[in-house]
Amino acid sequence: MMAVCADGAFLLSSHAATRMAQRGIRRTSLDIVLLHGTRARAQHDCVEYLLSGSAVRHLAEAGYDWETIAAASKVRAIVDTTGNVVTCYHQRKGRTRLSSRNARLREGQCA
Repeated sequence: MMAVCADGAFLLSSHAATRMAQRGIRRTSLDIVLLHGTRARAQHDCVEYLLSGSAVRHLAEAGYDWETIAAASKVRAIVDTTGNVVTCYHQRKGRTRLSSRNARLREGQCA
């Protein structure tokens, strides 16, 4: 496994690395989603990360390249309880919001 973010907060599993290559997801897009994304509950005690509209606006105001932001806004990442990126994928068309079944994590709750 390899570190995804500069501070080593997340590790990339070999499965996730394979999926990134297959799906054409760039490392910078994944890093942006993990560092600036909103967390939502996923199956098996995992956490799903995705960029919200407010995060996209914030990144644009901060001077990030618009093409990079646009690419990252389409990526979702699943992270397990130990900080390993299990997989990542492009969101499906028509589903830009969190599912009502995925309640947002409370502040202070670990990923």
